[in-house]
Parts: sequence; C-alpha cells; structure tokens
Amino acid sequence: MKNVTLQLFNEEKWWDAANISFAGEQMASGVTLAYLPQYIKDVHSYGMTDCWACSVNAPVTMTPIDYESWPALLDDLLPVGKSRDWWLNYLNVSRRSEFEQNYALLTHACMSPIGNLRIKEATSQLNAHNTQRFSINDVAQLQHGFLEYANEQGAAVGGATGAGGVAPKLLLMVENNEVYIDGDFAGKRLSATPYLTKFARNTRSARDNNILRAEGVFYQVLSKILEGTSIETINVSGMMTLEHQSQVSLWLPRFDVQVDNSIATRIGVESIYSMINAGPGSYQDHFFVMENIWNKIKATTQMSSQEFAKQYLARDLLNLAFGNSDNHGRNISFLKLEGDIQFAPIYDFAPMKADPEMVTRLFKWGKDCEEGGIVRFDNVVKELTEYCKPDELMAFLNSLAEKLIGVPVLLEQHGCPREILEFPAIGFNNLESKLANFGVHNG
Repeated sequence: MKNVTLQLFNEEKWWDAANISFAGEQMASGVTLAYLPQYIKDVHSYGMTDCWACSVNAPVTMTPIDYESWPALLDDLLPVGKSRDWWLNYLNVSRRSEFEQNYALLTHACMSPIGNLRIKEATSQLNAHNTQRFSINDVAQLQHGFLEYANEQGAAVGGATGAGGVAPKLLLMVENNEVYIDGDFAGKRLSATPYLTKFARNTRSARDNNILRAEGVFYQVLSKILEGTSIETINVSGMMTLEHQSQVSLWLPRFDVQVDNSIATRIGVESIYSMINAGPGSYQDHFFVMENIWNKIKATTQMSSQEFAKQYLARDLLNLAFGNSDNHGRNISFLKLEGDIQFAPIYDFAPMKADPEMVTRLFKWGKDCEEGGIVRFDNVVKELTEYCKPDELMAFLNSLAEKLIGVPVLLEQHGCPREILEFPAIGFNNLESKLANFGVHNG
C-alpha cells in the first residue's frame, strides 16, 4: 500500500499532520486520510476545519476520513498545465497510468505548492543552498541561463498551483530587482516579495499576450470598483507587467504568504473543487456549489450567510461583465485562517472569451436562471432566500452594476489592449445593455 505524509504550516513551523494511504493503484481506488495522533495531541484543534485541517472535508479528528476514489484535495497540490507536462517528462512517467503519474508528482513535485500544505516525501527535492540571483529582465526575457536554473530548482518550486489554471507560471522571489527561487522560505526571515509570475498561454501569440496584458489591467480596475466593499482582488500596489519583444509577463504578489515580524508564514488555500470534492474540469450547478460549501464552512467562517451570498454572486457577475468565461472550481478558492474561512482575493481573472481555445463556463446557474450565457440574477436571488433576502441581494448587485457601467472607460484609461476592449464576444461596447439583460440594471 502506497502512503504519503501531509504537512501543514502553522505557527512558524511545518507539522506532520496526516497520513494518506492508497488502497490500490487506480484513480478509482479508495484513499484514506488519517491525522497523526501526535498532531492531534499537539495542536489542540480537535474537530476544526480551519487552517489546522487538511481540508474542510477532513476535520481534525481521530476518525480516519475515507474517500471512495482519488480526493480532489490532492488535485489542489499537484502541478497543472505546462508545469505538469514538464514534471511528467522530467520524472519519465508521461506514459504511465494517471494514478502512477499523480503519485510520482505527489512524491516529487509537491514540495511547495500554493497554500499551507505540502507532501513531506517531496521536500527532499528542496535546494537548501540556493544562492543564485537573476535580474528581473532575464526572467521577463526567459533567458536560457534562468530557464536552466528554474529547471534545476524543480521547474518552479513544485509546479504552478492547483488553485490556478493552465498558463505557464513560476513561483518566484524578488528582492532589489533580483529574482531567485525558494520553496522553503516559510518560518524564516523574509525580505523578498513572493510572486506568482505568469506568461502568455497557448502559442504565446499576439492575442494570447493581449489577454495577459488585459488581466493585469483588470486587477487595477477591479481594485477601484471594489473599493468600499469586502471583496478583494490581487494587491495591485506590488503587481508588475513586464514586456520583452511583445512577450508579456505578469507578476502577481502572492496572497497565500504574509510576513509577520519579518518571518514568512503561509496561509491555507482550498479551491472550490477540493471543497466539494469534484474532479478538475467538471461541470457544476452554482446552487449546488453554494449549498455544499456553505454547509461545510458555516460553523467556522466569520462571514454571515448574507455576506457569503453577496461575495459569491459578485464574483459571477464580475466574470460575466469582464468576459472571464474560465469560471471553474479552481479559479475561486477560500483562505483558511485561524478560526475562520474567507473567500480568497479574486485571481485568474482574464478575458477568456477572447481565448482562441474557446473557453466556456463550467459553472452555471440551474433552475432556468441561465441560458445561452445570460444569467437572470433577478431570478437567482429568489432561489437564495435561505442565505439572504432577495431585495437585499438585488440592492447589492444593483450597486455593483452601477460601478460596472464605468468599466470600459476605466479599462481604456489603464491601457487595456484595444483588441480586448473591442472584442465582440466580450461586449464592453454594450456593457450597460448586458447588465440590463442580467436583471441587475434598469438602464
């Protein structure tokens, strides 16, 4: 029987938290998560599902948690997209079964994913004597020397992030305009800024680069229209968009890392797919997702049901308004804090309706509330009375819609590429009528 050890970072150290055992070597084989007795004894968080738990589905308890098949919790840790491809080739397992691939990735590539979890068996890959530095321009230009270094460090310290998408990504440290890779910074003094650095996806065409340019602009505009609300997005004060020969790199400050008294700490992050234990890329009904998640976090979160509903609906309205059709369950995550669970800042927020791969919405509203890309939010709120009064929800959405009307002007002011501003399928030119069709604006 194969096993791995899950480690959790809290209180300035990594804890051996749980044993994961695999009953067989198939994706459909059973998997058991069992917290280690010493961990339960030491952390005094019995029954909790916050930052001390491996998942909202696995409260800290003596009772093992049995999964009928491969748990989505582990998908959050695995490298995805380009990073997964690199690791499979590096480990020479690209022709193995999916289970064998995933197990190899767990034990070699999951030494430092986003969040406060890692696989202990993978940490032997960490380089403790890493002193090389590169200029930001070397990285933006993807210079050969930097790429060799990145490969030596594990192609981005354990991959991109399971809480993200398929665009090429690197987890980097920046200090005094110099870049280095460090997957073992937690619990140590840190003066550098941790970044998730994205490069254009697909073939890195002019369109692909415009989508990435626009993503950076979107965060700037989001930060303006969300002022005065409890909804957060990427910290734009530290964000950078760099360009070399028309190739863009977007540098996003990580929201899963914070520095307290000069010591770096990691914040727990869990994606919606993990929380509802659903496979990557699966279609879901928003109503089911909301009910499932709320039932799992309501005993821990400090959010009211009203705030939960407003934050959830706001994210979908924003996706629709900005043409972000890539709304799957890895693009919304929750932060797991001490005694609290909150929405993570809005991330992976790009005009994916312009993507040549024709990315479509995977999460949709049931109960005849969504058809042909049109969501009737005035009908949606009537189905959410267990969370919030419909009038209160509509007033919130109406207020957000009023701010959205000015988005095309803000996008232009912040340098959004003309191709994206005028892309027909996104419809910034007729945003006001779109909002009216969504039932959130009277025109």
